[in-house]
Amino acid sequence: MKKILCIDYCFPPLMGGWWIGLGVIKFLPEFDWQPIVISAAESVSYGKDYSLLKEVPKEIEVHRVGHRELSKKWQYIRRRLKINFEFPDCYKSWYFPALREARKILQKEKIDLIYSASAPYTSHFVAMKLKRDFNIPWVAEFGDAWSANDYLNLYYDKVLIKPLRSLQKIQIKKGERHILKTADKVIVIHWGNKRLLSEMHGFGNKIEVITDGYDESNFKELKHYRLYPDKLTIVFLGSFYTGYRVIASDFLRVVNEVDNNAEVVFIGRGAIEMQQITMPNLSRILHLPKEKAYAFASGGDFFLLIVVPSAKWHIPSKIYDYLRLGKPILGIVPEDGDAAKIIREAKAGFILSHNPEKMKEQLKNIFEDWKKGKFKDFHPDWEYIAQFERKKLTKKLANIFDEVAAR
Repeated sequence: MKKILCIDYCFPPLMGGWWIGLGVIKFLPEFDWQPIVISAAESVSYGKDYSLLKEVPKEIEVHRVGHRELSKKWQYIRRRLKINFEFPDCYKSWYFPALREARKILQKEKIDLIYSASAPYTSHFVAMKLKRDFNIPWVAEFGDAWSANDYLNLYYDKVLIKPLRSLQKIQIKKGERHILKTADKVIVIHWGNKRLLSEMHGFGNKIEVITDGYDESNFKELKHYRLYPDKLTIVFLGSFYTGYRVIASDFLRVVNEVDNNAEVVFIGRGAIEMQQITMPNLSRILHLPKEKAYAFASGGDFFLLIVVPSAKWHIPSKIYDYLRLGKPILGIVPEDGDAAKIIREAKAGFILSHNPEKMKEQLKNIFEDWKKGKFKDFHPDWEYIAQFERKKLTKKLANIFDEVAAR
């Protein structure tokens, strides 16, 4: 069996890792790849979900490495002064501890391939140094765009003074190009991200798209729990980006105008971000273990998906869980974007306008159909959806690993 060294900061129990973290690493041994993982230590301040640990196979070797973190007081001062400058990101202090641990592993093990996952992007710079020093093939994965990331750019524009922001933009583009040039293959999970990277830097022949997906094991024994049996219920599940709050607030206001008995439920990180919002049709459930979150979500009538108008490239990872749960999606997404493409091709729901007045007319029709019972026998295109099952996606990824290692 070939061995792969995985540089993945956000490996369980840390939350927020991209699918090519645990979602794929646990399946790799079935395709003749034995992973050895370097991840952040449990002591770091990143959010954690210890229920995820039961999904990590015992035979997978995990090395957890800590690093120095800024104090909360110093972080606050830097944000207030707008000098919160870090490159490649605020996890850069993990670079040397992770590099030292990787060197120890490489001195003992014959590693056939190095794989690094982002965000954080520090992981790629660890892998790049290892490739140079040990001449081992390297595959880099971008969970999201970096230089062209609308959400990240919106955040940085707010927390950095203009001279530092200009410097950071230059460094990010240079670093991104360096990764593309040095890596043997680059995996992206959005078709739009491949287009953006190819247009900005070239190297299109190195970039492969393997989308995110869903894990079938999460749904085999799923129990459905309906939070509001007598109400039309819309669920937003999971993460929440900068720029979502305004769109979500517009949606809540419109829902209340169309049907003041309807309920919109935010579960997980989205609930945390919506704590400042007070509206009569809003419920918030903070972080839950995954199986409970799915149980509550599956008891809703619709799923809410949000993408800011400029991020045509972005496909929120939650869309794949929504597809598998099989309820209609209400997508406030760019009409010509990648998320809209999936909703249409999967026959999985509706594309709503970002304009509140147009959205209101759309929701009136959708809610009226719901009251008439038209969604009781809702069936998306299950054959289309099946392509996003993670074991199938892992096989595609393993084929790329085989190809790169064979060179």
